[in-house]
Amino acid sequence: MGRVLPMLLSSYVIFVCSGAAQAQPAPETGVAAAIQAYDRAWAGKDPVAFERTLAADYVYFTSKGGVRSRQQWVEFLGSPKFRLASAERSEIQVHRTADTAVVGSRWKGHGSYDGKPFRDDQRCSIVLARSADGWKVLSEHCVQIVEG
Repeated sequence: MGRVLPMLLSSYVIFVCSGAAQAQPAPETGVAAAIQAYDRAWAGKDPVAFERTLAADYVYFTSKGGVRSRQQWVEFLGSPKFRLASAERSEIQVHRTADTAVVGSRWKGHGSYDGKPFRDDQRCSIVLARSADGWKVLSEHCVQIVEG
């Protein structure tokens, strides 16, 4: 009995630890969920949900070399001048190290701004940082894909 109890205890510890490890989602799952929440907020023109996906010091780098702050981007999304008819993200690749992830993707969307139509086909890079409350979008940069 003296040797059985330690074996049972070590078996229990191994079982509990392996179960706990299996219960944790893969880090890429959290990154994918963060991108999906970000995209849903865009598609739904929901500035409140959008703001929840962003890191406090979020910055957007425009395709023409401009820089937009978190507040400017939230205001842009909520503006009645901005209308998004459709949007889709594809060709998603996650590159992750520790608490940072870079997501490369292709983003296609069309709509209008201030009555002027736009049609985007862009290659985007989204940087996410893991915080205590999950993955947050730290920055994004998109450039128009020009077929040539």
